[in-house]
Amino acid sequence: MKKTLSVLLACLLLAALMIPAFAASVSVTPKAVLSDDGVVTVTLDLPAGADLATFATTLTYDADKLEFSEVKFGAGDMYTSNTNTAGEVGLYMVWSTSQNTADTLATVTFKVKEDAAGTTDIAFKNTEATDSTDQALDLSFAGGPLSVTLSELPPVDEKIPSTAGRYAAIGSACAVVVAAAVITGVAVKRRKNAA
Repeated sequence: MKKTLSVLLACLLLAALMIPAFAASVSVTPKAVLSDDGVVTVTLDLPAGADLATFATTLTYDADKLEFSEVKFGAGDMYTSNTNTAGEVGLYMVWSTSQNTADTLATVTFKVKEDAAGTTDIAFKNTEATDSTDQALDLSFAGGPLSVTLSELPPVDEKIPSTAGRYAAIGSACAVVVAAAVITGVAVKRRKNAA
């Protein structure tokens, strides 16, 4: 009986070791806003209760349409970014304890390039996160990749302004007055010479 119980207990222990531990799930909410002056602002918002101790991700963007401007971190005790590769912004954050309150993790801004039009996607890859016990967190981004509709700058209007016609009319009237004065002056001089 003891032998059977020992074998059964050993099987249960092996089965427990083979079952993967389920990581806690955290969903970061990314948002992208395009301002009237052609700046795209991307924010990463963390919900309350995340127990986030480390966070790393790479934000990807279309370098043909957007020009990276800056990163501002809103949380974390230590943080850095890597912007050496066009089309990618690496974000790395560490907490001395962990982040449990709702907060904006980071704000990344881009300038829309002059000839950019249509839409552009902003996505995330190589994302890793851990909690305060160094266990991996299943961190995802709510809504998936962001899609930003870019506004084309209005074309430069090279037409003559509508006021130009008025100035042309005033100039023509002045020219007529000057010509009339010259003709009158010549006529008066001829009369004096004839007398």
